[in-house]
Amino acid sequence: MLDYKAIGRRISLYRKKKGYTQAVFSEMLGVSESYMSQVERGIAKVSLARLDEISEILGTDIALLISNNVMYSNTVVNSEIYEITKSWSAEKTDFLIRLLLCADEQFKETEKQ
Repeated sequence: MLDYKAIGRRISLYRKKKGYTQAVFSEMLGVSESYMSQVERGIAKVSLARLDEISEILGTDIALLISNNVMYSNTVVNSEIYEITKSWSAEKTDFLIRLLLCADEQFKETEKQ
């Protein structure tokens, strides 16, 4: 089953990497900006034909948009994390690392049970 929220996040990530606003990208696709917003938020289910069009415009492989494969997912997740944190101060970055370590400990404790 396709994870439309994850697909939407990936579309948004690649769109931003290309420097397209949602309005410009929507126009390129011939769809409304509202529809594109719904796709990127995972509200609207996008067809494979439309995903193919999107991947063509973004210059990426459709598999990168739809795959939950670990290799593809790690690439996308790392890119998303980088995009969010690239302008953060050292203090914010340190806070995030401590938060992740705490979450990791919680997950390990949950897995033991």
